[in-house]
This record gives sequence, structure tokens and C-alpha cells, in this order.
Amino acid sequence: MDVSNSADEAGVQFIRDYNACFYDRDIDRLKALYSTQGFTVFWDNHIGCDSDRFDDHFDKLADFFANGKGTESGTIEELLIEDAQVHASATTLIVTAMLRYASARKPGVRSTFVLTREDGTWKAVHIHHSFDPNEQN
Repeated sequence: MDVSNSADEAGVQFIRDYNACFYDRDIDRLKALYSTQGFTVFWDNHIGCDSDRFDDHFDKLADFFANGKGTESGTIEELLIEDAQVHASATTLIVTAMLRYASARKPGVRSTFVLTREDGTWKAVHIHHSFDPNEQN
């Protein structure tokens, strides 16, 4: 994906880094991407994965990394990033994108990442994933 400016690059790179933590099942690297001062809520496109507390979110992720989900093969699927848009201020990035599973491109996963600048790096305070209802049968 081509990006046109530094805010766009930072937003897309955040998604790449976030996804890489899943591919590598690296919970510590994933935790480092989140704000510990302002985390609000995580909404996921899978049943039972929403969290409104940092510790609950990472307990669920640790379980997923260790055990997978009953509806999946046990592998963590590559996600393709499409239509990324970044809205930036000095301290906030709002990144939206359509993510698509490499093996099942529809429905896409509409994704929003709200990031804040902490100690010189972008950290997530809110992430929302939902299947695109316009692409569901």
C-alpha cells in the first residue's frame, strides 16, 4: 500500500506492526502498542472478544494466542490492508482501513484504530473491528 505523508505512513505502519504481533503470537510486543494511561475499549468482529479493561483484553488475547478459536484452523491468517485513511492532529491519529483475510476476502473487516502520542510513539486507546455488513450474504 502506497502512503503519501508521514501521518499516513505512521497509521499504516501501526496496523502492520499490530498485525505482526498476531502473526508472531507476541503478547508483550502487542501490549507495547497500547496506551496504559488511556485505554478505553476494544470491540472485535468475533463473539466474546470485546473488552472494556486492559487486563481483560490481554487475558483474552493470551488465550487466543495459546489456543486459537474453535471456529478457526489454529493458524492466524494474514490480513490485507485496503483503503487506509488517516486523520491526524499533533497528539492523535484516527486510522481506518478495510482489512481482509487473505483466504476469504469477503466480508471485509472494517477497522478503526484511535492512537495517541505517548513517549514519542503512537499507542492505541481504542480499536474497533466489525465485519462489513454490506458484504455479508
